[in-house]
Amino acid sequence: MSEDLINQEQSVGLNRNALKIIAMASVVIGHFLLFTWTTLGFHQRWLATIAISCFIGPPIFMFFIAEGFRYTHDKKKYGTRLLLFAVITQVAHSLSVVNGAWHFDVRTFFLQWNVFFSLFLGFLALCILNSELKTWQKGILTFATVALSYVMTAEWGVFGPLMIISYYYLREHKVRKFLVAALCSYSTFLFGDCFPGGGFTLFWGNKGLFKQVAFCLVGAALVCFFYNGKGGKKNAFWKYLFYIAYPLHLVIIQLVRFLAA
Repeated sequence: MSEDLINQEQSVGLNRNALKIIAMASVVIGHFLLFTWTTLGFHQRWLATIAISCFIGPPIFMFFIAEGFRYTHDKKKYGTRLLLFAVITQVAHSLSVVNGAWHFDVRTFFLQWNVFFSLFLGFLALCILNSELKTWQKGILTFATVALSYVMTAEWGVFGPLMIISYYYLREHKVRKFLVAALCSYSTFLFGDCFPGGGFTLFWGNKGLFKQVAFCLVGAALVCFFYNGKGGKKNAFWKYLFYIAYPLHLVIIQLVRFLAA
C-alpha cells in the first residue's frame, strides 16, 4: 500500500523535460523582449513583466547541473560539454548590433562570462568537493572556483555556483533548498553592481528588483516542490535542447535587431 502511494506521488508533478521547456521558454521569450524592446518599439507594461520572466530559467538550469552531477556516468564528459558550450555561448554573448552594424565586443568575450560559465564553475566546485583531496584542499579550491565567477564578472556572480552546491547538498530538504535558492537569488541582485573595476554599491531594491526576484522564486519553487524526479523521454533532442537553444536564441535576437535597424 505504501509503495503504491509513493509511486502515485512520483507520477504527478513535472518531469525534467517539462521543466526544461518552462525554463527555456521563459528565457527565450524574456530575453527577446528585453533586448528588442527599444528596437521594435514595445511600450506595453504587461510586456515588461513578461520580459523579466526570463529569471524563471536560471534557478532551474542550476538545479539540473546539481542533478546532472549526481547521475551522470561520465563527469569528465559532462564537464567538457558544459565548458565547450560556455565558450560557444560566449561568442554569441559578445555579439551586438550598434548603429545598424554587427559588433563583437572583445572585452565582453574575455571579461564578462555568460551563465554557462557559472554553471560550469558550479559543476567544477562539486567535482572538487566530492574528490579525494584533503578537506583543507577542497576548501581552498572550492573558494577559488567560486571566486573566479566574481573575478570574471560571470552572470549570477558567486551566487550561481553557490546555488548549485546548495541544490546538491540539500536535495532531500525541500524547504531549506528553496530558502537558500531564494537567498542566492536576492543576493545576486543585491550585489549586482559589486564587481571588479566598479564601486561596491548595494542595490537594496525597488519594485522592479522584487519582481525579478519573484520570478527567480517561481523557478526555484518548481524544482523544489513540483519536480517528480522523473526524466521524461530520453533522446538527443532533450539532451542538447538547452545547450543549443541558449546560444542560438542570443544570435537570433541580435539578427532581429540588425534587420529592424
